[in-house]
Order: sequence, then C-alpha cells, then structure tokens
Amino acid sequence: MCVDLLENKTFFKLICGAGNEDCESVKRLVYVYAKAGCKVFDLSAKAEVLQSAKEGVALANSENVHFCISIGIRGDKHISKAEVNSSKCITCGNCTRNCPNSAIYPPNLIDEKKCIGCGKCAEKCPANAIKMYEKDINIQKVLPELMNNGAEIIELHIMGHDKKDLDYKWNIINRCSPKMASICIDRENFGNKEVLSRIREMAETRKPYTTIIQADGVPMSGSKDDYKTTLQAAAMAEIIQNANLPVYLTLSGGTNSKTMELCHQCGIYPHGIAIGSWARKIIKEYTELSDFWENKGAQEEAVNLAKGLIESVCI
Repeated sequence: MCVDLLENKTFFKLICGAGNEDCESVKRLVYVYAKAGCKVFDLSAKAEVLQSAKEGVALANSENVHFCISIGIRGDKHISKAEVNSSKCITCGNCTRNCPNSAIYPPNLIDEKKCIGCGKCAEKCPANAIKMYEKDINIQKVLPELMNNGAEIIELHIMGHDKKDLDYKWNIINRCSPKMASICIDRENFGNKEVLSRIREMAETRKPYTTIIQADGVPMSGSKDDYKTTLQAAAMAEIIQNANLPVYLTLSGGTNSKTMELCHQCGIYPHGIAIGSWARKIIKEYTELSDFWENKGAQEEAVNLAKGLIESVCI
C-alpha cells in the first residue's frame, strides 16, 4: 500500500505531468522509472494515459505500483496549454528551444497532448505571440472511471484564486472516496497564513492521515540539480511540517537529487518526494529515441540514471 511507503519515508513519485496527455511518452517514462524501482506515478486525468502507464508497468514487470491522478482548479497552470498566434510569430525558435517537453515543432506548431502548461515558451517569446489557455475537464465524469481502473490517489492542485471551483472539485474528490487525497499548493499567490488556512480547511473534511500535502516550491522549475533550485520546496515543506497537521508531507516543485539532503540539513523530514521536470530531463535523450523499445542499451542507461535519482532522495 502507498501508506506503507509514506510511513517508511520511501515514497518516491514520478510526475509524468498533469497536462501530459502523450500516451507514448508516459508509457516510456513509467517503464524506465518502474524498472528503476519507482512505485508511484502521477498522471493526467485521461483513461488512455492511465492505460499507457499500466502498459509501461507491465513491460517493466513491476508490482505493487500506485497511480495518482492530478487535476487543477481554474487559474492553475497545471490545466493550461499553450497556443501560438501565427500572425505575430517571427519564427525565432525560442519556444522550441525552451520547451522542456518537446511539444513545439518548427515553425510554431504545438502538440497539445505534450504541452504541460509550464509557460516557458510564452516567457521566452520576444513577439508575445504565445498565450496560455485553460483546458478543464469534467471530473465528476472522469474520476470514477479512473478509480475503477486502478487510480488510488487523487491530487488537486489549488494554486488559483477560484475558491468556488476549489470547493466544488474537493467535494467531488471526497465523494469518490480515494484511498488517499493529495493537496498540491505553493506560495505564488498566497502568503503562509492563507496556505495553512486552505490546507487546514480541506484536511478537516477527511480522516487523519488519509491526506497528502504536496509542498510545491516553484511549480515545474526542476531544470537544474542544485540546492538553490530546490530551496523553495524545502522552505514550503517546513511551513507545513511546523503546522503539525494529521497529514502526510511530500515535496515537489524544483525537486531534484539535492532535495532530501537539504531538507535533512534544515531539520525537515517529509514522508516522500515527487519529482517531475528533473526526473524527465535526465532520461529525455533516451526516451525520445525513435528506436527506444528496440534499443536495450538506451533503456539500460535510462534506468540507471533513474535508479540513481531515486536512491539519492530515498535516504
């Protein structure tokens, strides 16, 4: 059970991307990290994505694996996608070079399924030709199906000001009765008091220790493997740890191989860690190979890199 992983503080979750709907990409990511020993996978709320993840697990011959489904409230970048205004585009290539998920093809074509909503393309566009739009889903319809097909954890990203949408989606999640519900929050829009207020209010609707609080330092920022990149994740975790709530604490947002070491140096002892950007980046050159499934050498290299990352944070 995932509770055992949390209690033993060996909970490592690979974030495939809440907006990542590219089934082949997910299948390869899950395969590599499952072979490396990862037991928890965070996925987009799509039946076909969950199925692809299960196929990756089967190919890895892994057992006792747990699936987490991520959704967001309105105003949260995790449910965002990018689009290009072709009339403004100057075909400079900045968007393609800066997309961490290889979702943009020259001159300005965006693969919506690969886009994870990070907004880096829009930030780097000198012509202001890229805008982000929200792609919400009917969770009342999709969550029961996903849970029936093996999803155990439902995670709600609440980095937005739409409290009405937050309450609506949290109520639906609780009615679905997942084994674990997860709340992912950062401080981009709120101060510490507001963060804790939201967490307390939401956790009170559930039984003790059936909720995971995922301290999201700087969402989708894990592009480097240094202490500075992961500093905000540790700082966010300290705030939640000090609140002494009956919840499990995990970290994300800039997480990398230095995260747990930094936490322990600061007296922070989370139950687990979730890594997305950095975990995907270190194996990207292998998982994007056209002959990935035939190239056993590339698979082995990718698995070794993934295993090293898992071992560096499960300490």
